[in-house]
Amino acid sequence: MLRNLVRLYLVIAALVVASILVVNYGFPHLFAGQFAKAVRSGFNGESFMLNRLLSGRSQAEQDALLAQLRAAAPERYSRPMQMLEQLPPSVREQLVQHRVGWEITGSKCCVVYVRLDDGGLVRVQSLEELPMVEVVAYALVFATILAAVCIWLIPHWRDLEKLRLAAARFGGGRLDARVGLSGRSSIRQLSSHFDRMADRIGKLIHAQRDMVNAVSHELRTPLSRLEFGLDILQHHAQDTATENRILGLRKDVEELEALVAELLTLGMLEHDRQGVFTETVSLPEFLRDTCGVTAEALALGKLELRCSVDAQLTTVVTEARTLARAYSNLVRNAAQHASSVIRVRAEMAAPDAWTLVVEDDGVGIPEAERERVFESFYRLDQSRDRATGGYGLGLSIVKKIVARHGGSIRVDGSELGGAMFVMRFPLRQLPP
Repeated sequence: MLRNLVRLYLVIAALVVASILVVNYGFPHLFAGQFAKAVRSGFNGESFMLNRLLSGRSQAEQDALLAQLRAAAPERYSRPMQMLEQLPPSVREQLVQHRVGWEITGSKCCVVYVRLDDGGLVRVQSLEELPMVEVVAYALVFATILAAVCIWLIPHWRDLEKLRLAAARFGGGRLDARVGLSGRSSIRQLSSHFDRMADRIGKLIHAQRDMVNAVSHELRTPLSRLEFGLDILQHHAQDTATENRILGLRKDVEELEALVAELLTLGMLEHDRQGVFTETVSLPEFLRDTCGVTAEALALGKLELRCSVDAQLTTVVTEARTLARAYSNLVRNAAQHASSVIRVRAEMAAPDAWTLVVEDDGVGIPEAERERVFESFYRLDQSRDRATGGYGLGLSIVKKIVARHGGSIRVDGSELGGAMFVMRFPLRQLPP
């Protein structure tokens, strides 16, 4: 906003300077007739007095009298360096017609030539160029303009800043953020439109969340009934084909239960964004125990899980429950796509931050897709099958958990050949 204030002031100042230059330097040419009349009116009397004083005297007497005049008015009266024939044609014409000729030399000042009765010339300097009083006057004008701009713009600045902060809070997830400007504000209509828009969006988002949570909770009951019914059917199954069909149905029910659990987790993270960081965990043990992939599953997939922890990061203060969820989601995601190796690293990133890196040697993620993988229900083309599974919620949950911890997450290419997810967290101290 300060930049806009400076720009506005500079534009106004430039326009004022341009207008002053036009008035001082352009008007004598644009209104030459009126200017000539004003010069003649102002200097005819002085021309008459100079003729009475100097005409009929010798050159020496005239120079002595001019010296006396210069003593009274320094630099005003002098002999011109040029002869009459050397002056500009317009000045010669004026001297012939009016005995007074002038030449514009600067801002509202000119040099006046007076022709004496004996044919001599006297040069009369009018005003000095931009005296100090005029400089002070112009400085006062620009200071007044600046004060007027500030007086007019500061209320707009204050209200626009409130609007910007409200928009930033609303965009950051604070759905209750409103501008709330007074009725006297110049942008009250804009702020009221924003508040009404925020109210409507907030209601829609809350309604959507409530519907998702309600549907997720309500689905648990029929899923439990389906699972109970499948158990009964499996117990009474008489042939292998029936048992296989029941097993397939059971997998479908398990997938639905996993989806419901993911939706409920997502709803919890949307509803409760503030973490409680009161636990001190040992990172080596934490990474080993909460990876979310069993040794049997690693052996079955012929995968190797390598964990390394920086010596300075033996313990961290965190919210262990949500961090474990984010970490296990990333490890399970890596296990689905890795060829042989999953590598986990916990390292110091700065004196006040640490990173948790999960990478694999799979096919990786195309650079164009790396931002979108954190969107809810977004899946890459090669993972849209039952073998790799997933509903596109795991990485969205990870991102929300990282934001809950006050951190950030990005995905890059790994030197192993696959994807590398980097979670960055602030180092915290236990609250007093």
